[in-house]
Amino acid sequence: MKYFSFLLVGIAFAAAIAQNVPSKEQLIENWLNTQDADKDGRISLAEAGGRLEAAFSRNDANDDGYLDKEELGATAERLARNPAARRAPRTVTDDRLRGLAPEGVLLELNIPYREGHELWKLDLAMPAAESDGPRPAIVVVHGGGWVRGDKRTGAFVRHMLEYAARGYVVINVNYRLDRAKRPCVEDVKCAVRWLRAHGERYNVDPDRIGAYGNSAGAHLAAMLGLSQAEKRLDAGPWQEYSSAVQAVAGSATPTRPNIPGGTEADRALIAPMTYVSADAPPFLLFHEVSDRVVNVSNSDELAAALKEAGAADVTYKRYADGSGHGVFQANFEETAAEMERFFARTLGAK
Repeated sequence: MKYFSFLLVGIAFAAAIAQNVPSKEQLIENWLNTQDADKDGRISLAEAGGRLEAAFSRNDANDDGYLDKEELGATAERLARNPAARRAPRTVTDDRLRGLAPEGVLLELNIPYREGHELWKLDLAMPAAESDGPRPAIVVVHGGGWVRGDKRTGAFVRHMLEYAARGYVVINVNYRLDRAKRPCVEDVKCAVRWLRAHGERYNVDPDRIGAYGNSAGAHLAAMLGLSQAEKRLDAGPWQEYSSAVQAVAGSATPTRPNIPGGTEADRALIAPMTYVSADAPPFLLFHEVSDRVVNVSNSDELAAALKEAGAADVTYKRYADGSGHGVFQANFEETAAEMERFFARTLGAK
């Protein structure tokens, strides 16, 4: 329900602007009702959504990994005084990220996977313990409509740390953001090639790499799984390595993104539907029927096309619970467990 909280908070502050100001207590109650999944009276980073997730490190005044009622009250007061603050997403800092890392997880932060642009960077998390052989890897790709977002927002940080603790090498990738909404498929492909090029250093099995993304990030993850034969999308260094992944999980996946002003050929080039084949890797898809950001027909059509083409491993979780575009986080207990089993099955994490 965390994305509902974002809507509720947005409505609350719109009302404040109209001089119909909700009380601090009402805001706290809304946050706890919609984000406190375990009902312990506080909100963890894993539970946080919307503004609380984006600015978690700032709101967590005592740095204990939770937002209690006092911290939620201070957050409500600050946002009410400064409406601009709610429009400026904050990301997890290097120091905060190191503090969040579980024991036994090593981090390397802001690694350039290509030179020449400030967003061509990734964070890497991996187990500190020795392993018997190369480890599977997961590529985490943030959402944001291809025009916003960052690898350091809470949900993507959480996935990176949790999967590293489970035995995977994980890269959490930034990519160029385009006001024209042209997805930068080339960037995430380059990041995968970088991972393979450095596989020996990080003990990565090049034949066991998966990808997860939400919304725009799910589109990019799907392209990693399907478009390896399209060399026009492979730009930058590490060309001697493949950009393909062996398993894809995506929530609220756009499968036919529109490029304003683009041609039909432009759209086809970056559409996962273009590349559906019997050779597709295992896919796990989540979508909800009331999603107004990415219509559920996107995942309906992709799942159906993959199965019709003869793809051997397609799992589609289609929800009708009103969670909309926030389907993954709203059903986190179920979706996260399903994704964990999927990657363990397809990539063979020990």
